[in-house]
Amino acid sequence: MATLDSESLKSTFPLSKMITSNSILFTIICVFAIQAIILSILILRKRPKILANKFLAMLIIFYAIMAVNIVLVNVLKDYGKLYIFRYIQLELLYGLGPALYFYTKSITQPSFRFKKEDFIHFIPLILEFIFYRTSFYRDGADGLYINPMPSITYVYLTQQWIGVLSTLIYSIISFRVLYNHEMSLKQYFSKIEDKSYKWLKVPILIFGFYPILWNILTEVDRFAFDRNLREYYFLPNFAVLAITCTWIGFKGFLIKSTSELVPFESSHSEKETPTLPKDENFLEKLNTLMLQEKPYLQSNLNLQKLAELLEMKPKTVSLKINQNCEKNFYDLINSYRIQEFKEKAQSVDLNSYSILGLAYDCGFNSKSTFNSVFKKNTQQTPSQYIKELKN
Repeated sequence: MATLDSESLKSTFPLSKMITSNSILFTIICVFAIQAIILSILILRKRPKILANKFLAMLIIFYAIMAVNIVLVNVLKDYGKLYIFRYIQLELLYGLGPALYFYTKSITQPSFRFKKEDFIHFIPLILEFIFYRTSFYRDGADGLYINPMPSITYVYLTQQWIGVLSTLIYSIISFRVLYNHEMSLKQYFSKIEDKSYKWLKVPILIFGFYPILWNILTEVDRFAFDRNLREYYFLPNFAVLAITCTWIGFKGFLIKSTSELVPFESSHSEKETPTLPKDENFLEKLNTLMLQEKPYLQSNLNLQKLAELLEMKPKTVSLKINQNCEKNFYDLINSYRIQEFKEKAQSVDLNSYSILGLAYDCGFNSKSTFNSVFKKNTQQTPSQYIKELKN
């Protein structure tokens, strides 16, 4: 099958149907995409060198070149050289999911090592790269501008949608890895703000759902509006993508290495805790310690410190807390802090104390954590509770 040249493209699908070049948006896309690529290089060179940084750099580069790709295709279009783009396609859709998954896994699991068998996840990426160098891709992509589309174009679209679904599946798995990590932290720490990777939820959502939302939008535009809406969303969308890549690059460059943040990995989760009769002796010992010594007032209290006070092993304490309190360590300690806050609020002049000041006195050191924990325990906000007390 012969590849369509630029002249035949003009006759079958006028270039006026394509997006209009916009120098301002092109500049924004290029500046931020190049900045993202520079950040990915800095992340690779960052010390200490950890596996997670390699996958983060890879992920940022994959998305940055997608943005550059759009500028390139439109510049070539303006110069009547659109056909050249089919030989230098930069998109690497099949690398997004694996890079995101292995970044999430390596940054949350210090013991993770990338093994030879893990390379299988990147085989589709290699095949995609080869595919873009063939006439099957060139003819299939050019067919998008023909009505009706040739059958080879449906092969190209199928390849695109499989890549989109692959990214979505890897993102869901990455979310699960992140969730398990947070649950492990809550088995050991009473303060997780500086140890959790909650910020990573944003990149996972963006990187996971961006391709599928983008493809749905373009397909709706193609079938329902004959691509007449492209001017309103196409380039602005890639400008936002380039800016987002830069933000994630900065965030990833600034975070501490995993080895500094996660000194403990839980060997069991709440769901795996066996159901056993209540250990009344443990409950009494724990409650006596909490009431008399109030260790929960220490904002940095962790399982190791509590176990030392109880004269027990940390994993034993964690298991007994899950079995007998129906809470993990994090929720248990913060429930005592909430109770302390309520008692203090009832015994002091509320006009002389701020809500946050009282919260800090009770062991909290984060306003957002205090608010979320308080609402979880009382079904109302701290402000609502204080307002009721004053009334």
